[in-house]
Amino acid sequence: MVAVAGTASAVALLLTLKQPGTSVAGAASQAGGAPPPASAPAGSGAVPAGGATVLGDEADTQFGPVQVELTLSGGRITGARAVKVPGTDANSRKIAESSVPKLNQAAVAAQSAEIDTVSGATYTSQGYIRSLQSALDKAGVADAGDGTGQGSAPGAGSGADTPGGDEPGGGPGSGGEGPGYGSGGGSVAGDGSGQGSGPGAAESVLGDAAGTQYGDVQVRLTVSGGRITGAEAVKTPDSDANSRKIAAGAVPKLNQAAVAAQSAEIDTVSGATYTSQGYIRSLQSALDKAGL
Repeated sequence: MVAVAGTASAVALLLTLKQPGTSVAGAASQAGGAPPPASAPAGSGAVPAGGATVLGDEADTQFGPVQVELTLSGGRITGARAVKVPGTDANSRKIAESSVPKLNQAAVAAQSAEIDTVSGATYTSQGYIRSLQSALDKAGVADAGDGTGQGSAPGAGSGADTPGGDEPGGGPGSGGEGPGYGSGGGSVAGDGSGQGSGPGAAESVLGDAAGTQYGDVQVRLTVSGGRITGAEAVKTPDSDANSRKIAAGAVPKLNQAAVAAQSAEIDTVSGATYTSQGYIRSLQSALDKAGL
């Protein structure tokens, strides 16, 4: 009886110890097996196609900063987007939403910062172009520039005919939600402004010199009866022979555009973006001095 009892106790003890051992072995077997499928999903960790990205410097505008990010591959622009756009008010945001996609497309098409401003969004466009040039400089991509004579990407029409533009516009009630945010359709000498010279002899007004990458631009206006009757550039870029050649071709067009638009809401000339932008800044300065 004692022997039987001892044997039964030994068997019970062995059975008690065996169960935990089996559980641990089973867990170890599972741990050493194939990893769960979710641990390495297909395509996980792959570098997105499109190449490296380069972030340009912020470019301040009257309505907020613009900052452009480029994607480059093989020395070419494969993508462009604005990571910061003017947003001081609802109208600024609306204009940016409309103009920035066009600027993105133009940058990729032109493969440079030689792109036209978008009609009704001159300040946003100019900020975009400056930040775009900064990104190109950081990436070491040669820009077509103002001195090469290469054309810019196709741009929009005249900035003088787009309501809600981001240039200072016409007189009271001409549109735009923010203060000073004119219609882009009204001239700077717009209806209801109550300003401008009265009837009499024409006067000459010299705008401030506007610096560009290739030299200064300075515009002189002839004003009579509150209207622009003549425009000329008394200073143009002359850092090299090509700059002088480009200015000689572009400035007459800009003079005509200023008289036709009766404002600084004019398009840049293809292949002369820097010269055009300098002209527009000096033109606006002359208009301000003339009280138009």
